[in-house]
Amino acid sequence: MQAAPSIVDQGQVPLGLSGVLRRFKRGESVTETGVTLGMVKNVYDSAIEYTGISPGMRGMLMLSGLFTASIAFWGGQFFLFDILKRGKIGIFEASIIFFSGLFFLFGIYFAIKSIRLELFRPEDEPTIFDRKNRKVYRIYRETYAGWGGLVSAWPMKTAEYDWDLIDAEHHAAVTTTGATISRQHGLIFLVRKSATDSTLVDSFAIGNSMQMGEVTVPAVWEHIRRFMEEGGPHLPPGDVLRPIDRPYTFWQCMAATGPYGAKFRIWWREQTALMVLGLIFFPIILPTMSLLGVFTWLSYRTSIPIKWSPEVQVAIQSPQ
Repeated sequence: MQAAPSIVDQGQVPLGLSGVLRRFKRGESVTETGVTLGMVKNVYDSAIEYTGISPGMRGMLMLSGLFTASIAFWGGQFFLFDILKRGKIGIFEASIIFFSGLFFLFGIYFAIKSIRLELFRPEDEPTIFDRKNRKVYRIYRETYAGWGGLVSAWPMKTAEYDWDLIDAEHHAAVTTTGATISRQHGLIFLVRKSATDSTLVDSFAIGNSMQMGEVTVPAVWEHIRRFMEEGGPHLPPGDVLRPIDRPYTFWQCMAATGPYGAKFRIWWREQTALMVLGLIFFPIILPTMSLLGVFTWLSYRTSIPIKWSPEVQVAIQSPQ
């Protein structure tokens, strides 16, 4: 990785559609109030712990990955069978067969990758911001890309960084469905090697694209900044800790992902228009939500318990 200049003092860059929208300064407020979006799961004497896997995200990786794989499989077989029906193989037909094979390989890769990402993952991948020791601690699973990564072991790791070597950025990526264009936002932390060597050695995110937006990314950073730099509160006024609401049984997972049982009445009362659309598209919605419930259950059933090391526990003290 090439050496990168320290970005903590470079301030704001011009707002674009994608890439780095803003580089934050530790000593500069970016919003009037900070928020946590309900991501703080524990508070300690001088530290706060952010969850890394939101409960509603369990099963989503497998569902989206297998959906992408199914589209690739469908595209591959569509073109392949069309060519085979012609009964004549020329240069053009051979090229179509070649690209059909690439579709199948793409689908296989995404199917296996999504299953591995979802199963046997940590029960959480939390991050602790410790202002007393000016440290940041993480528990995470290291994953590897490429075909070799599919058969490699993905180890669980714990990392410790100096807060003063971490820079924060607001990232955005443009996505399209073919009919609409949208931007996904992220709060990304970059870790430099040392005070004299700006080589980037690691990076991590707080929140996910479903939680974070153009306005909420700066607000989440502002809460962390104030807590670490100005002795700010563990939680913003009126905020509460994320409840531990892990579903344990199969039916609890099904109820957590769709309008089943008592949730049907709650969703009908609070999201009537959405529920009407759900009933209209019932043949599509029901199988999709049911699959998500099954994948959520599998993700929880295979999740690996995590525990902070004794050294980290001593550093952050006991929960308040």
